[in-house]
Amino acid sequence: MFFTILMFIIMSIIWFISTLPFLIPYHLLLTSQSKKIGYKLSIGHIVVVCIFVYYLTGVLSFTGIPSIIDIVQNSFGIVTPKGLNFPPDEINLIPFRWLAEGLRLYIENILLFIPLGFMLPFIWKKYEVLWQTALSGITFSLIIELSQLFNGRITDIDDLLMNTLGALIGWVIFRLLKKHLAKLQEKVSVQSANIEKIPLLLREEVCFYMAGAFAGMFFVFYPFLRSLFIPLLRSLFGYVII
Repeated sequence: MFFTILMFIIMSIIWFISTLPFLIPYHLLLTSQSKKIGYKLSIGHIVVVCIFVYYLTGVLSFTGIPSIIDIVQNSFGIVTPKGLNFPPDEINLIPFRWLAEGLRLYIENILLFIPLGFMLPFIWKKYEVLWQTALSGITFSLIIELSQLFNGRITDIDDLLMNTLGALIGWVIFRLLKKHLAKLQEKVSVQSANIEKIPLLLREEVCFYMAGAFAGMFFVFYPFLRSLFIPLLRSLFGYVII
């Protein structure tokens, strides 16, 4: 159990490291633009967004997105001379098709997105509006599901529905705890006042973090870091969680 937890921690740190080539330039630009309007990002905010990105990379790893190599090599035969060819058995558009096989996968998808629905309104006050959080949950889940068309995994409407439900549950949990979290939230959140004056990099911070997390896993972790660290961890522990 100890080695399993240790390996997971190591791998999750590597997931986060893979995002740094994209997050560092973004944060440099974000800091520069914020200073121009006299808005200083707090240390607390930087810490919680790092936790947020760390969480996003975990979601992307567990759900299984492709890498740039999958796309370039077209190893699953999606891109053909006649256009895109998506095998019908890898796409499920029928809600609750797998319900008879058990609730475990449904519950796992719900639990996976609850932190997203909680952290969005906690860190960014504009997501205290329910539809903003719901839209982000749907969008992030849809990007994951569509990307899975290129790595042989099933793109499933049930995953999209349960992920979105998880985000909504997370939002409800935040609303229930909001009064208890008010002081901490003020220290780490981005306020929504004068939103039109806030530069795009700060106004759409969530989108950039989601894109950075996806890009890190897509361009860095799966093509490069995974092949470097998996053999090393396997030699140290005999097996590894990926």
